[in-house]
Parts: sequence; C-alpha cells; structure tokens
Amino acid sequence: MSQGAKSIHLLDPNVAEKIAAGEVIERPASVVKELVENSIDAGATEIEIRLEDGGKSLIEISDNGTGIKSDELALAVQRHATSKISKIEDLLALSSLGFRGEALPSIRAVAKLEILSRVQGEDTAYEWSESSGTRVVTHGTFLSSKHGTRMRVIGLFSEIPVRLKFLKSNGAEISHVREWVERLALARPEIGFSLINDDKNILRLRPGTIESRLTEILADGNQYPVLKQEQRRISPDVRVTSYWLQGLSLPHTRKLIQIVNGRVLKDRLLQQATLSPFKQSLLPGQFPALFLKIELDPAEMDVNAHPTKTEVRFREPSKIFETVQSTLSKLIEAHGSVGYVAAERSYEQSLGSLGTSGGSSSFIGTLFNREATHTYSQDTLTIPESHSPTLTSILFETYIVTEKGGELWLIDQHAAHERIRYEMLKNKFFRAQESGLEKQSLLIPESIKLDEVGALAIRERIHWLDKLGFEAESFGDTTLLIRAIPSNWGNHDVSGRMRNLIEKLIECDPSHELLWDESLFEKMAMTACRGSIKAGDRINEYQASQIINQLFECEHPWNCPHGRPTVVKIPVGKFEEWFQRRV
Repeated sequence: MSQGAKSIHLLDPNVAEKIAAGEVIERPASVVKELVENSIDAGATEIEIRLEDGGKSLIEISDNGTGIKSDELALAVQRHATSKISKIEDLLALSSLGFRGEALPSIRAVAKLEILSRVQGEDTAYEWSESSGTRVVTHGTFLSSKHGTRMRVIGLFSEIPVRLKFLKSNGAEISHVREWVERLALARPEIGFSLINDDKNILRLRPGTIESRLTEILADGNQYPVLKQEQRRISPDVRVTSYWLQGLSLPHTRKLIQIVNGRVLKDRLLQQATLSPFKQSLLPGQFPALFLKIELDPAEMDVNAHPTKTEVRFREPSKIFETVQSTLSKLIEAHGSVGYVAAERSYEQSLGSLGTSGGSSSFIGTLFNREATHTYSQDTLTIPESHSPTLTSILFETYIVTEKGGELWLIDQHAAHERIRYEMLKNKFFRAQESGLEKQSLLIPESIKLDEVGALAIRERIHWLDKLGFEAESFGDTTLLIRAIPSNWGNHDVSGRMRNLIEKLIECDPSHELLWDESLFEKMAMTACRGSIKAGDRINEYQASQIINQLFECEHPWNCPHGRPTVVKIPVGKFEEWFQRRV
C-alpha cells in the first residue's frame, strides 16, 4: 500500500443517508417544492407555507388534503416507502408528482421532521415525531378544514455545517422559495397558495383561472395581453399549449414556466425549444414571460432522470422540440412581440386591414437597391389604390405612420425594410437549394469523428447530406469525410458548423432548415441591414405604402432579424386618455 493511502471501509449509514439526501435537498426551496407537490397529490385545495429565517429555522407546510393514515405515518418516513408504485412497470405510467415517502426520508436525514395529520372522514388527528413516535393529539385543524396534513421541518442542515454555510441570506432563500411556489401555483391555478415568512405575508393567491394567475404572477398585476396558442401532434399524442404575455420581456429566464403533465420543470431541452422562436422577436439578453404546458402519455417520458425531477427524459425529444418550437413560432407570427395588439385579434385580420394581397414584387428590385442619393423616386413604383393603407405621414424621416383598426401604427422604415430584405435573401437561398445548390470543393477534406452510435445513424442518413449540397463519405468505422460544401453556405468555421449540423441530422427529421445555422443567419442579416433604407433616408408616401404591404407579406413581420420591433401600435383609447375624453 502506498504511503498515505487509506483503507477502504463501509460508510456509516447515518453519514451515507445525509450525503444521499443532499441530491434531493439543496436548500429550503427544495423542501418546499417536494412537500407542496405531496400536498397537491393529496388533493389539497388550499396550501400554506410558513417559514422562519427564510426556512433555515422552520419550514411548515399545511394543506387540507386527504391526510395520512395513523398506521402509515411512521412508514411514510422510511426510505422506499410509497403508495404510488409496486412494480417497475408502474414507472412508465406515473401520473403523480411524487408520493409521501419519496422526499420525507431525505428531509428527515438533514432536519428534524414532525407530521400532524387527520384522514378525511375520521375524528382523530395523529402526530409523528422522531422522539415520540405516533401519538393521538386533541388539536388539529387544517386551514379551516377538519382533515389534512401539516409538515414541520425544523433546523434544516443544523447538523451538517458544511451544507448550512452554503445557504444564502434569508432574503435570497425566500426568493427561491417564492419562485417555486409561484411555478407550482401556475401549474394548479385552481388551488389557493399562501407564503408567510416570520409572520409576514409574502404571497397570497386565491383559486382562479390560468389567465388571472398569469397576470398576477408573471405580470406582477400589470395588464399585458395574454396570447394563447395550442398545437397537437398525433404521434406521439402530444398537446402543447402556450400562454404568452405579449410585450413583457425581462433580462432573465425566471418567468419561463414549463409544465409537463402537471409537473413543474426547468428542462434544458424545453428551454432551448422555447427560446429558439424568440431569437428574432426580442433583443439580445431579453427573454419572454411565457407559460408552456405539455400533455402527453406518461409512458413517453422518464420523470426519474434527475434527482430533483426538474428535468425529464423524453422518448422522442426531437418531436417534442419541434412541436414546442412550431407552436411558439405560430404565436409570434400571428401577434408579434411588442405593441398594444388585442389578444383576440388574429394575424389574418391584421393583414386584411392592411390589404396585403397582390403586392408589387418589382419594388424589391427597385426601391430596395439603395442609390447614393438617399432619396427614392416614386416613378419606379406602381401601387394599386386598393392596396394603399390610410397613410398619415412620415415622422422624422424614419417612422411611417398609418391608422388601421382603431389603432395608430408606427413603423420603423429601416427595421421594416431590413426584415423584408432578410426574408427575400433567406427564401432565395432555400429556392436555390431546392433546385440544386452549387458545391464548393474543400482543399483539405473535413474529418469528423463520431461515436459508434452516431456513425451508424449518419450512415443511414448520409444521402441527406448530398441533398443539402454536401459531398460526404464514410471513412473507416467512425469517421465522416466532408469533401465539398454548398457554395452559399460560406467557409467560416466549417468544422464546428459541420459538427453541429451532423448532430442535428442524427437527432432531428432531415429538412432544408438543417443548413440554417448561426453563421448563415448572421451573414444574411448583415447583408439585409447594409442594403436597407436607413433612418433619415427620404421616401415618399407611395414607397412607404409599399413597405407596409411587403412587410406584412413576410413570414415574421413584427421584428427585424435581430429582434428590434418593426411596429408599435397605439390604441385609440390611449389618445382618449391623453386628451381626457374619458375618465
């Protein structure tokens, strides 16, 4: 044995239990999440969370659920005790959030635990504690109900100083608790929640609708249009419903809410699928306030992929990703990301009010080729009268003003023109791909090393690389050689971009969109920006009308490629308020 080496020994069971508990219980918010989920599973309609010292001294969760039977109280705190599964196959159909015995042993290992409960229909309440066991008690009302459960967690990590010192200030821990309570409350708007710290009310939510709770929690009581979009995929049977607070953006992702089969998650796959459609709708560093709900067969996901169950493993992750992305893309295309547009107003109604059909495509080849004069002549334009909106003016040689549908629309001429040119370039690229992209041979072939599973998958799909404009071949068992790339793709960081494309090709259904990556997007966005009308460039009313028409023929008219808004809308009611025409 080398000098300094220590002998192998079995860890003390009490120490091992505390270490294992640390995977589930990280801070007071972890305890609150687990116990509130238990209360929800117990059918509670009211849940109260009380804290002392931000949860370090005391966490008390009371509910008016069905309660725990007296002879099961001591059993519930034992490891592997459960009422929800009896065989391994039950995990494939797990519809509950948790079970009483799941988190309780972990909590018991890192704090003192007391349970008071009365089962629905019984007259006697029972209390369990480590020191006294199970005993009858004369007291016990549960949020004005005769039945329910009260969990008291005392002195969290008091016997584990190494964990205790990593807890933050009381304010920070309360903030974490509140975030989880709010997420759980959004998942179950029909349940009332209250959060109290040191006898001070932090949060009180009465039962209500999802719309009212979204306004209360995500918008902090402010009024933003709540836009809903729903989409269903037949195989697998997945329903995605999104609620988006239009116009509200934040510098963090705390108001991106993910609910899957009633379970609150912070899943990386879902977050990527959620943020992807907003890339061109919000400025860099800004994130939407959005509630995403997914319903699917429990057998299509594994909820035990993460110790704290904040992430899941989907059987078909690419299908979930595509459905979420498609749902949110349709929502953004229909409503845009800014302005005062009413939630019930459809995209088609907006287009109809502007009269967008049959716009002049020749405008792209004339007005959109900027001349050195920075002045544009109406001689090159032919605008049918039926397609001209009610144009008011052009303000500050930058903002096109038009009135439609009881709203005043302000359109940034540069951002709008940039969007039109960007989509023109993108569509041209995809049309060229469909008719056969020219290939650019590489001086030195790119060599991409894959694992055995990836190499097998790519061999089955290598013909798709040829369709996308690449020349590729397998070399050995696990290497892919790229000999040519699409000429329009560009040669910037070919190796890294090819690796990303190969990963997407393995995981996703093949399509021409696989070619669309960050480098290509930036190249076309910059080209569109450089060739666009700028702020201060003088255009006339006819040209402004054509910009409006062609903007709303775009797939995504509401923002420039980098997220700056193209349109801001002011309702007539705002003018009446300004001029005191109504009180």
